[in-house]
Amino acid sequence: MAGHETEVLHVPTLIFVVGLINLLQAVAFCILGAYNRRVNGIGCWTAAAFCNGVAMPLIAFRHVTDSALLTKLLPTTVNFASAYLFYAGVVRFLECGAVRRWPLVVALPFYSVFCWLILNDEGLRHRALLTSPIFILFLTMGAWELLKETRPALRFSARFTAYAALFICAIFAYRALDLYFLATPAELLDPARPQVVSFIAGILWVLLWTFGAQMMINQRQTFENAQLHAEKLRSVEQLAAAESELKDLRMLQHRQQLASDLHDGFGGITANLAMLAFQGSIEEQPRQQKELFQNIEFLATEWNRELRLWMNGMERGSLCWGDTLVEAHSYALRLTAAKGIELNWRQSGQLPTEPEHRVLEMISLMRVLKEAVNNLVRHSDARHARVHVAFRGRLLGIVVRDDGRGFYPEHARPGSRGLKNMERRIHDLGGSFRHRGRDHSILCLTLPLPLQNHSTTPHPDARRA
Repeated sequence: MAGHETEVLHVPTLIFVVGLINLLQAVAFCILGAYNRRVNGIGCWTAAAFCNGVAMPLIAFRHVTDSALLTKLLPTTVNFASAYLFYAGVVRFLECGAVRRWPLVVALPFYSVFCWLILNDEGLRHRALLTSPIFILFLTMGAWELLKETRPALRFSARFTAYAALFICAIFAYRALDLYFLATPAELLDPARPQVVSFIAGILWVLLWTFGAQMMINQRQTFENAQLHAEKLRSVEQLAAAESELKDLRMLQHRQQLASDLHDGFGGITANLAMLAFQGSIEEQPRQQKELFQNIEFLATEWNRELRLWMNGMERGSLCWGDTLVEAHSYALRLTAAKGIELNWRQSGQLPTEPEHRVLEMISLMRVLKEAVNNLVRHSDARHARVHVAFRGRLLGIVVRDDGRGFYPEHARPGSRGLKNMERRIHDLGGSFRHRGRDHSILCLTLPLPLQNHSTTPHPDARRA
């Protein structure tokens, strides 16, 4: 009789120990969740451990009060919820789809019969046969999802936790069969051996589950860090490829810019030099010859000034609007005078007093203006020409017109780049370019100030440069 009382006292103590361990497991999962917020499923596992921790003290009260609802039905129901939350946590942790609800439907008939037996205080031998399949179903579902994990970083920890769950399922099956085959009513009323086995299994499950979960979380973090590192490497490679492509693009733009500068700057000067040299070779009057040679000298000087303008602007990092426009005016005046064209140069508005630091943009604009004068001299056969440079706040407008025969784009020489280069330069500066070539020539340019480079892709001409 004394041995029986000692055994009765040991069982509640063991129950409380298991409950305390489950509560400690819930605290451990809370801490893991706090430091691994990006990992799903830990919340479900925390709730599952808490349910087990609450259910165990309720079971211990069976030795104090025999309440069907408080000490039998409620703790068993809470344990069912814990097993299902384990499965739900696995699904969310592995991110392998939605949590299935059909196991709840399958478990409902077993649970209903179990509740009926509890409320009617019958079927001691059959209760474990009704509850164990529910636990086994939920734990097996979680184990099955874990066994399907194929990622090398998670494979070992997932299978370890799955085998631990299957081990607990085997213990539940043994407990159910052990209770079913107990022979005497006394053994059924006080089944010490099955209780000790189930509680020891509970302790093992807590330890194995916690260890397996910690391994999975740690290995998942390692796997995600490796993925993040690989993504960073890919990003670095993509960035290097993009920088290489951008470098090639800039080289292409520089080639295109160089080709345009050679055409619009030095190309225009050499064309006029060739024209004046030809006129000098056929001119017989000494006075006219002298004027032609003076113009050739001017263009040669202009060549040198053009080169100096480029070099000085690049060295100083800025150009003055006044000096640049004076140089452009002088160039246009000498060039039109050589062709007998009367030039009316007008400048209105307040000239910017600050130096222009966008040197390349300023040179590009002067290229357009000089190219317009070159086209006027070479193609218009005009007697009068007008150039109006107007500053209007943050806008710059330039109008070039003549009374010549006009310019027909369809009559331009194949491969001619004059108008195309002018239009491209103005668009790159964020401005508008309009020209009319029939019945006299009118060229209108409008640009925002300060000058900016709005080009993003190379012009098609760059591919031929």
